[in-house]
Amino acid sequence: MDKRFLSAFIDPAPFRLLGRSMYPWCLKYRVRLMAFDSPLVTGSRGITPADLIFACQVCAEEPLGEIGWRDQLRMLSLARNPAKFERLLEAFAGYILVQDWPKFWEQTKKTSGGSKGVPWPLSIVANLITNGIDEKRAWEMPECQAIWLNSALAIAKGADVAIMSPEDEAFMAEEDAKEAAAPASNPANVPTP
Repeated sequence: MDKRFLSAFIDPAPFRLLGRSMYPWCLKYRVRLMAFDSPLVTGSRGITPADLIFACQVCAEEPLGEIGWRDQLRMLSLARNPAKFERLLEAFAGYILVQDWPKFWEQTKKTSGGSKGVPWPLSIVANLITNGIDEKRAWEMPECQAIWLNSALAIAKGADVAIMSPEDEAFMAEEDAKEAAAPASNPANVPTP
């Protein structure tokens, strides 16, 4: 059984970051941060301590607006201590649980209708709602669960989607390692018998 699937469906542990108790990462928070062009989800620019604090406010469902004196001190502290800031960014990345998403086989040709301009988080939520999941639950379930459920529902409907098993992934990594080592063992690329 795919450990990513099993991990996705274990309810996330309570998570605290920068003095805040954060709710499980979900599509609702992703879309909110996308709306504010947060580099934590868009990659549009370098991430600052203010970006991380703002993302934590969103995920803790705090009112947005003024930054209090504690957060101003946190921003100064993180700006002066890049190693600590990097550790907190890694903690936030772990909170998102992308490592628990299914891994998909790459499609060589496009056989689906594509997104047709619908943002991917909305496509997932719409599919979940269409299949009987309450709208609030669809937006607020842990994102990795939403991705797995959406994938399973799409496959059940006949979509050309294939999830890579851990064994497939290990085999491909082994093959990639062999390919990378091959030029080193035969730098002149002389045919071997």
